[in-house]
Amino acid sequence: INSCSTMSGELDALTVVNQLRDLAADPLNRRAIVQDNGCLPGLILFLDHPNPQVVYSALLAVRYLAECRSNREKMKGELGMMLSLQNSVSPLVYVKF
Repeated sequence: INSCSTMSGELDALTVVNQLRDLAADPLNRRAIVQDNGCLPGLILFLDHPNPQVVYSALLAVRYLAECRSNREKMKGELGMMLSLQNSVSPLVYVKF
């Protein structure tokens, strides 16, 4: 039962973060997403998710949101954003190609 609920939870997280990523892909949505009180903090939580697919989608969403210059200061100042980004990207630095 636990493995089913865990798998369901991961699929739910992936679904939610993919929807957020798709919304962030549209430049017309970017300011509203960052100004919303729940979207950006939720996105930050996804950066620390154990499922790499969830983290990847969250990173793409962050990238899209940061393309809007007016979002950058708020994003940089959001609690946990910089630390979560560092933690997400650090393992990638050590990947050998």
